[in-house]
Amino acid sequence: MDVTVKQILDGFRFSVSNYTSSLGPSNKKLLRSKELLEFLYEKANEGADMAEISMDPCFAEVATLMGELAAEPALPPEEQVSTGTEGGSVSDGEIPPASIAAAGYHMAYDSMGPAARDKQGSYYSRIFELEEQAENAVHFNTLMVEDGVLFEMSREPLLEAAKETLAQAEEIHSPSVDYQQKLAMKTYAEVETIAELEFQGTLMAELSNAEHEWDALYIEVVGLLPACAQAIEAFGPTDDNVAKLKNSHRFMPEFMGITWDEVFADSRYLLFWKEVLWPIVPAEKKEKYKVNSAEGWRDLLKEKFYDPYVKEEPIPAADPSKARTRFWRKVYPVHETLDLLNDPPRPVIERD
Repeated sequence: MDVTVKQILDGFRFSVSNYTSSLGPSNKKLLRSKELLEFLYEKANEGADMAEISMDPCFAEVATLMGELAAEPALPPEEQVSTGTEGGSVSDGEIPPASIAAAGYHMAYDSMGPAARDKQGSYYSRIFELEEQAENAVHFNTLMVEDGVLFEMSREPLLEAAKETLAQAEEIHSPSVDYQQKLAMKTYAEVETIAELEFQGTLMAELSNAEHEWDALYIEVVGLLPACAQAIEAFGPTDDNVAKLKNSHRFMPEFMGITWDEVFADSRYLLFWKEVLWPIVPAEKKEKYKVNSAEGWRDLLKEKFYDPYVKEEPIPAADPSKARTRFWRKVYPVHETLDLLNDPPRPVIERD
């Protein structure tokens, strides 16, 4: 008999058996359901596949009766009976067969494409072996936990995703992503249960999300001066753009102790400038200004779109005592940021 057909018919049969005691074995809809199911079982045993069974009018009638039986009023408690196992019926409260518990796995496997089956086929083969060994649904679920197939089935995709993301991180030059994925690969390889897998995965994701956001904001704030110069290069020296540049020229040294030169002394910002920003500068601009390096683009912005607009402003001085940043509740020198992202001082999560 087709496995999927068997699971669906077994499910119908189990549902019918559950109504026997509450509705009584003589209930007409119950008797009709049993009659139809016996016919469908016989047809399936003769080789009918899911398409043939599902298109049979008897199948549609059984499905309709399942809904009607659920709405049938139960007999008074004194009239309800405890059914035995003779004649193929199932006693009230009996554990369902393993096929019902495994039905979802068969449906998932049947819906998979070739690529997914190549990756996960071995797991499903093992699940189906356990289904054959199991005495009932509870035994099947017990075997699944003891065997560890569900754990490996959950862990392997996470390890693969971490490897793929790590490879992508090499292109986007994000130290926070790089650190997280290396940690994920190490952590997932060491956990031993699904509960640990879920806990560690959630913990790493929450911490990394915070660090990724912090990193993005850091680049935005520290790079305020060159960002203002780029706005003037891109959109012209409007009153608003020039005012923002002058205000930033005063603000960054006064409140953060950072000057233009200090920005480009920062290893985190330099990584962004050279590997992320410079490659996306349009080719026509590189040709227009005859600039062929990240350093050349930096010097161009300062000479043509920064210095001319602040020449009447006071010359600022760097102040390392102000150039500090707060990360995970502690304060660090600004220029330690790249090291902090490569090995973040994460808070210890303690259990009560």
